[in-house]
Order: sequence, then structure tokens, then C-alpha cells
Amino acid sequence: MNVKRCSSITGICALSLAVLALVGCPSGESTQENGSVARAKPDGEVWTDDIDGAFRASADSGKPVFIDFTGSDWCGWCKLADKNIFSTSAWADFADEVICLKVDFPRNGRPDVMTMNRREQLAKAFGVEGFPTLVLATADRKALAQFSAGRKGAKEFIDEVRKALPAKKSP
Repeated sequence: MNVKRCSSITGICALSLAVLALVGCPSGESTQENGSVARAKPDGEVWTDDIDGAFRASADSGKPVFIDFTGSDWCGWCKLADKNIFSTSAWADFADEVICLKVDFPRNGRPDVMTMNRREQLAKAFGVEGFPTLVLATADRKALAQFSAGRKGAKEFIDEVRKALPAKKSP
């Protein structure tokens, strides 16, 4: 009887490992070669949480990085900015002009320690003291501008960000 039970448990464990290998991480996160974590983006999603990937994409494309330092599950002003600006079709259209990086500091469902440390280092580098902190940055991690969303609507906020975009170089 014990041999059968052990054999069944071994089979269940092997099956579980096989499913995880085929499906991947259930959280939707995957570890990149450089050790950073990238969240799979559904169609239409404009944000990434892959810090290194965002700055690489900025260097490759010449677009600046728009960083949203947020406390998505507890910060009232962050939730208001998400509702009034970042979840609108106007923002989705504008997002083609920048690389959108969301650096989240949630109170629930916190990511692993290494990921949080990387986020904290980036926040410190940009002088983040509260949430939301919204920064437009270069590929070499220099701030171009910092913004306040307040009670602004999408159009007003996007116009403000556009004014801070670096001039496009002529070919």
C-alpha cells in the first residue's frame, strides 16, 4: 500500500512539473536572461515592468522612457491617474511615442526581494519621495522631466508630456 501511495505521489509531482514547464509561471512573469522579470503583456497593453528591457528599448528606438512609480493597490492618487489618464484610448495612442515603464510598489502580492530591490534602486536614482511619481527619462537613465497627474484628464496630461519630449532628429 505504501509503495502505491509513494508511486502516485511521485507521478503527481512529475505531472505538475511537466505542466509548469509547458505553461510557465502561473503569475504571468518570466525571468529574462539578465535576471530581470518581465510580465507577459496582453494585446493592447502599453506598459512593461522590465526595467532593463525598457531602457534597452529606449536606446534602440530613440524614444524616451515614461516611468510611472506607483503604489497600484493602495495609492489613491495613483488609482486616479490610472483611471483618468493611463487607462484611456488617448494614452494608448500616445504611448507609441514613449516606452512606458510601470515601477510598482504594491502592499499586496509583492514581487520577490530582488525585484523590489531593483525597483527601489531606480526610485532612489530618480529621487522618488511619494506616489505617483511620473518621470520622462533618457535611455541612459537621466531625467528629462517630472510630472504631476493630479486631477488632470488624459489630453491635458499628454499635452504636458509632449512638450517635454526631446526634439526628433532629422535623418
